[in-house]
Amino acid sequence: MLWRAKPDMACDYVSRAWLEFTGFSSDQARGDGWSRVVHAEDLARWLDSCVRAFDAREPFEVEYRMRRHDGEYRWVLDRAAPMRANDGLFLGYVGACVEIHERKRAEQALARSLERERKLRTATEEASRAKDGFVAAMLADVQPPTQAIATWSAHLREQLPPGSEAAEALEAIVRNARAQTRVIDNLLELSQGPDGGQKRAADGPLLAGVRVLIVEDDVAARELLLRVLRVAGAEPRAVPNSSEALQVLEDWKPDIMLSDTAMGGEEAYVLIRALRALPAERGGCLRAAAFSADNDHALAAGYDAQLAKPVEPVALLAAVARLVQPVTGLGKYLEQKP
Repeated sequence: MLWRAKPDMACDYVSRAWLEFTGFSSDQARGDGWSRVVHAEDLARWLDSCVRAFDAREPFEVEYRMRRHDGEYRWVLDRAAPMRANDGLFLGYVGACVEIHERKRAEQALARSLERERKLRTATEEASRAKDGFVAAMLADVQPPTQAIATWSAHLREQLPPGSEAAEALEAIVRNARAQTRVIDNLLELSQGPDGGQKRAADGPLLAGVRVLIVEDDVAARELLLRVLRVAGAEPRAVPNSSEALQVLEDWKPDIMLSDTAMGGEEAYVLIRALRALPAERGGCLRAAAFSADNDHALAAGYDAQLAKPVEPVALLAAVARLVQPVTGLGKYLEQKP
């Protein structure tokens, strides 16, 4: 489908093939009539290509939809080149339109298919990452209780006569708990990579070097907590009231605080509110757990975890281990999900 245009872009010739395709007459096509066959959505782009080329006197090509005589728009490729007289005078342009509708539809179908495949691949990768993250977080949440079982069982085994049935039972518990800890460690390393977190030997101290501040006014309960934490390798310190606790926070800088909500009426809640009001560098972000019979009161007041009374040693050690590394827990993972 041939066409010719003057230097002012006015059409002065179209071939019979162009006329048969569009259903226009020669008179309808001349001047600016030829632009009326261009799809409205493509008109600005077609016109911009023409104007730029005419101004620069350079060849050009443009794809657009042209209205056929039956009203259907078909994709065409329009290529044109400038015409010049023997003396170099610019005479206008001559061009040819070739229908490329089926090729264009195939290209668009391929593009849509590729986009669907890209979205599917992205969704699959995101789902895989989410699954891996969930499994890693769940394993990290299971890890502290398993380590705590091994630690406390080993301590109890040492209190029994060697060779006794109870000692042998505890030895089996220790052995299996340590084996499970190694499995969890290996799975976490696979899911997080070699640098995904610090590893602890299955038979090493669970809370080595962790400073734990205990706020408990009952002497017997205080001594029990101190003993359990020392068994796990922690460095605990105990005080009987909130005023001494706040003083220790200034001087000692603990990693974890444990407080009994039953002491002195509301004293434990006054303590946690005072703690959360402090700047971060003075302990305001200190992780804290409460021993309470209340279901939600301690958490609502500002404590990070809550343990039922009487506190079981394994539950205590697991809770402290989890608080020492809060970002690896399942709860933290779920909080970060959009």
